[in-house]
Amino acid sequence: MNRRGFMQNTLASAALLALGRAQLATADATWQAQFHAALADKPWLLGFLGTDANQLDTPDARIEGRLPAELRGTLFRNGPARHEIGGYRYHHWFDGDGMVQAFRFTDDGVSHRGRIIATQKLVEETFAGKPLYPAFGPLPADPRPVTGPDTVNVANISVLPHAGKLLALWEAGSPHEIDPQTLETRGIHAYTPEMRGVAFSAHPRVEPNGTLWNFGYVSGAGLIVLWHIDATGRLVKAGRVPVTPMSMPHDFVVTEKHLVILIPPLHYENVEATDFLSAHVWHPERPTQVLVVDKNDFSQFFFCELPAQWVFHFGNAWEDGAGVIRFDGARAAGPDAMLSQFREIMRGVVLPDTDPGRHALYSIDTRNRTAREEFLLDASISSEFPAIDPRVATTRHRRVIVLTRDTTAPLPHPLLDAVTVLEIDSGVTATYRYPDHQIPEEHLLVPAPDSAPETNGFVIGTFLDWREARTGINIFDVRSIASGPVATATLDYALPLGLHGKFVTG
Repeated sequence: MNRRGFMQNTLASAALLALGRAQLATADATWQAQFHAALADKPWLLGFLGTDANQLDTPDARIEGRLPAELRGTLFRNGPARHEIGGYRYHHWFDGDGMVQAFRFTDDGVSHRGRIIATQKLVEETFAGKPLYPAFGPLPADPRPVTGPDTVNVANISVLPHAGKLLALWEAGSPHEIDPQTLETRGIHAYTPEMRGVAFSAHPRVEPNGTLWNFGYVSGAGLIVLWHIDATGRLVKAGRVPVTPMSMPHDFVVTEKHLVILIPPLHYENVEATDFLSAHVWHPERPTQVLVVDKNDFSQFFFCELPAQWVFHFGNAWEDGAGVIRFDGARAAGPDAMLSQFREIMRGVVLPDTDPGRHALYSIDTRNRTAREEFLLDASISSEFPAIDPRVATTRHRRVIVLTRDTTAPLPHPLLDAVTVLEIDSGVTATYRYPDHQIPEEHLLVPAPDSAPETNGFVIGTFLDWREARTGINIFDVRSIASGPVATATLDYALPLGLHGKFVTG
């Protein structure tokens, strides 16, 4: 099928999503009052309050410690930021309008800039002063019809610096191009006109040579979309694989030969649902399907199985000469965090975390078409947001950076509270635990210049100090992370808790 036919069929299928049933629902508008009442008793909920500011700037962050001379560049981050409009509060954390952040490390210190991403949805709703479109969770009253995926694209999950462009990523539609200096929104980025609006996930995988691979899912059509983009940003090929029943895969992994996507038994089947999330039904008695695709020929693929599970994020994958693929990820028994916890927290209700994710190592034998798994951390240690040295992407990795939490230790909040360096082969870990009044976000590994892979470098990550109502960023030496940060830069304001970022050197 040519690309035009590919696009037309894919988008036509996307229109069948539960989002298209917007006119059937009216959402409860009391969540704003409930959340603000809960905030008085649980001040750490500040991370989910959101912001009304379209832009934020700090030219000189306050620095404690010594900023390493080798660390120069920009940490770009993205995440849900505007959670309320016109007296209405979104009913799911993932519905917040995206805000892109830039933390710049220069000889003069650390600066910060944040800009709300001017999506079509945000611009129209800001002008109207109220929500107009359906979202991931329950719908606002009298929503406008959805004419395509980018009508409701909130660009709020991650960022992609690639081929000279900075892109803000969602999960079910196009990237948005962002000016890397001003952070102003330039508009939708389409790799070709025919592929505009086709699902492009927020977790593309980039090889060290710049080659980019990605996927997307189209629920109404039962399709996985596959992307191959070269280092210059040119679309090499696109493909699609039929998957029935369809789920909501969020991340995937890539080796030198294959793409691997886990498709959990959270099935898109309740087509009469009035919001997209409720259209899915969890089946813990069914297996997780593992889709393995040949990178060189998207038409060549097979499925194998793992037990029912939910994985938001993977670390990295590689395969050996015997055709065994190995990869790691933060494995939970089910999708409770997405289905319940991230919904209820938007009205200040904190549900017990009965299913914390644990870091697991997976193996797929491509010859026998079998898969297995084992845990890498103790049962009491939950984990999320794995990150690796980007120079070993798609090849063998031995070290992963993860946020963790000792579930046996009491905390005033239910979120992750530590950053851990995990040596995969030995199982050795080193951990820095944040103070109780600070909530860490995703941490990344930035290699030191001219260092060998997975040796010397820095772990950097933002955190919310809810007691001081400030956001900060910590810099650790990866070789001695348990000793604490070598430097901390602090802003004069608190940013909403976000999701993912990328560091660009220089």
